[in-house]
Amino acid sequence: MTAQPQGGVLRWFLSGRWQAGLSIAVLFSLAGLVPFLAAPLFLNCVALVALVTVQAGRKESLEVLVIAGIASMLFTLNPWFGLMFVLVAWLPGRLLGEGLRWDTQWSGVVWVLMGLSLLTLVLMLWVVPLGAGPGFWQNQMMQMLKPLSAEISKAQMAAVLRMAPLLPGIAAAGLVLLWMLAALLASRWLERYQGLERPQRVYGNLELPGWLIWLVVATLLGVSLLHGPWAWPLQNLGLLLGTWYLLQGLSFVHLWFAARGWPAMALVGLYIVLILLSQLLLVLSVLGVLDRVFHLRHRLLRPRS
Repeated sequence: MTAQPQGGVLRWFLSGRWQAGLSIAVLFSLAGLVPFLAAPLFLNCVALVALVTVQAGRKESLEVLVIAGIASMLFTLNPWFGLMFVLVAWLPGRLLGEGLRWDTQWSGVVWVLMGLSLLTLVLMLWVVPLGAGPGFWQNQMMQMLKPLSAEISKAQMAAVLRMAPLLPGIAAAGLVLLWMLAALLASRWLERYQGLERPQRVYGNLELPGWLIWLVVATLLGVSLLHGPWAWPLQNLGLLLGTWYLLQGLSFVHLWFAARGWPAMALVGLYIVLILLSQLLLVLSVLGVLDRVFHLRHRLLRPRS
């Protein structure tokens, strides 16, 4: 039976370039003007651009770029918002849309995530600091915390400054999670628009490339053997790799829950626990590594005799 497009907001959004472009421009402008709502609004902007790319097409995506970019400048009275829209919302959304168009599962999205996050990491390690190294990020953190200097103890300040050189890796890792959420949203919206009752792209099917484990091994060896400025890029790369394998670990957990027929509320409970006990994220990253090395998902799905 052929799925039929559904009505409602999604159908209105996808019914024309102006509706899509202006809607995205409003969300992006609000993200810049209302900082505490920036993350969810930015997430929706990226997801909507991906949805336009995969459902309406590449040409329509370019038309939305022009409309939303110009509208963002007019709404905020800031010409830089147009450039920001292109770089931080439209480009990731367009590439995620291409990843969704690539195949019926997640391999295209995985490659987009790896490429975008590596590019982000390189920019934040060498381009943004203009070669200043980790000292640049420590100085930035000191400037940010200066208004709070009276409320922060010396020990707390020292701990924050020790973590400051890892800001490039932390930022790239955060963007990976946001982009993955955007791809999930775009995929679910597409299925809803097409009238599909069950998800076609199941998150439990996400898998990283097998060869990636050798990059993990090389990075861990480099962090162990090198010191000083040589170890700094590898430490940040290690954070990013851990986030990639966090996605793999979460994928295995989703698959495990589905294989045992557990309800969706069990997954909700898991994510609540992860928010409260963030240390478990490392456990899930290790689980992701073990899944790829020992093919745990294939053993899980193997028919029992």
